[in-house]
Amino acid sequence: MAAVLRLNKRWILVLVVILFFFISSFFVRFRPASPAPPLPVRDLSSYWPEPVENAVCRPKIYVYEAPSTFQVPKHIQENKCDESNYNSEIILHNQLTDPTSKIHQLYVTKNPEEANFFFIPFFGSCYLYNCWSQNSWHWDERCNVDEKYVEPMMDMIINQLPYWNATGGKNHIMIHPMDQTFTYYKKNELFQPAIFLKTVGDKRTKWFHRHRYHQDIVIPSATRIIHHLNKNPLDYLTPDGHPLTGKKRDIFVMFHGCCNDVQVDDEYSNGIRSLFFNYFQHYPGYDIGLGLADEDYTERLARAKYGLSPMGWTLDTTRIWEFMAFGVVPIVIADGIIEPFEFDVDWDSFIVRIRRDEVHRLDEILRGIDDKTYEYKRRKLWEYGRRVGLEMDAWHFIIRELCRMGHIDKPENLGLGY
Repeated sequence: MAAVLRLNKRWILVLVVILFFFISSFFVRFRPASPAPPLPVRDLSSYWPEPVENAVCRPKIYVYEAPSTFQVPKHIQENKCDESNYNSEIILHNQLTDPTSKIHQLYVTKNPEEANFFFIPFFGSCYLYNCWSQNSWHWDERCNVDEKYVEPMMDMIINQLPYWNATGGKNHIMIHPMDQTFTYYKKNELFQPAIFLKTVGDKRTKWFHRHRYHQDIVIPSATRIIHHLNKNPLDYLTPDGHPLTGKKRDIFVMFHGCCNDVQVDDEYSNGIRSLFFNYFQHYPGYDIGLGLADEDYTERLARAKYGLSPMGWTLDTTRIWEFMAFGVVPIVIADGIIEPFEFDVDWDSFIVRIRRDEVHRLDEILRGIDDKTYEYKRRKLWEYGRRVGLEMDAWHFIIRELCRMGHIDKPENLGLGY
């Protein structure tokens, strides 16, 4: 009996040792690993993107003046066109011509003989927007834009002054911020050699004729909230981009816009918005509707975490610029979009991209973004991404692309202080 007890004790001891090693190996295998430390900053010049103040070059731009005989009248520019989302042409022109503007001080010359680039004050979008407003918003109306505006403008540039013909127009800049860009004008062949600044960037084959690679520069849109009503985000947010109320952003996802009758197979938005209004509108934390009064909309921008930026008739949307200005992380749903200044702006650091064939998983994807990842994007957006807008550094980014197009490599620090 004693021998049996000794044998059993030995087996029990063996089993205990085996169990101990099994449990130990289990915890060693599955215990959390030590968190990796952030990589140290080495050499800023080896990283992308470079700070915007580190310019590729600092060119001189000469701005033409068009006579009042055919230029869009000043009162129309400042009133009717100021309310338009196509108003980037006026905003960028004014930044060039305002003597108190940093853009004017850095880049503009009054001497065309020393200019690297020439800016044509072509306000075709303003002309057409005013035309449509006077014709019951019939979008096919043109009000003789070619005969009364395009031809006189380009006759002045090409035939009455010598600078276009010196390069065949290749160092001239024009802005075409409407959806169909330069195709609105029958006589657009007159200005085809120029560099176009446009709000629509599209990689899809069907729109190749509207986007000319390495000759067009995609720029931000104007928005009603920021550029017409002049709403200041810092009236609603802290300097760090948090709500002034001290509360967290309590709207999980926000979208207010057209159209609640979109069908899944519609060309408009590629059917994407049908899911917004038929499904996601009813999800908890989602604020989706057709529109709001300006102040109500602005206040909700300051409360939203994510903002839906789906395509409409074109891939771009002015809504994204309102989101960015107010620190709302944009959800871009526009397969094939060319965002402004992609060579110099790390868009993926502050937006979320969702492809059309994944839109039905929108809530799952967004709920799967952990707090640290969201906060990283929000901070990148607030400190860096929103500077891309027209009201901030758009011209500096435009200049970087112009330098590359002109093969000018003369780096210079602009002394912007950030």
